[in-house]
Amino acid sequence: MMRKVIAAAFKSKGKKKMKRSELIYTMSFDLNWFTHEGSKKVVEEAEKEGLLAGNDEVQPTFDLDEVDLTDFKPDLSELLSRSVTDRIIEEIAIKLKKDSREIVSMVNRKQEELGGIVSFPVAA
Repeated sequence: MMRKVIAAAFKSKGKKKMKRSELIYTMSFDLNWFTHEGSKKVVEEAEKEGLLAGNDEVQPTFDLDEVDLTDFKPDLSELLSRSVTDRIIEEIAIKLKKDSREIVSMVNRKQEELGGIVSFPVAA
């Protein structure tokens, strides 16, 4: 979901680069998605995840046109509470161009193939 938030913010402005402060402003005031503080946390988390590059002026590290924003509505609590496993599942889904639920099923099958001796995150 973090990738979608970043893509939607940049697409809403029609830009490939913007100042960090403009990105925060866009998410909190233009799009009215989060509070100002919430938007700052989202930008920090996106940087930690490697989705944004740059210092004062940031840009996505992925192709904005490859992100499907159909019926997209962000949820701050979900964004900031994602586990490492959730992030892995999302990345695999993006790379394989499959739905996250399908990836979870694939991981469950792999876990079963291994006789249940590995945990879900390890199988992912």
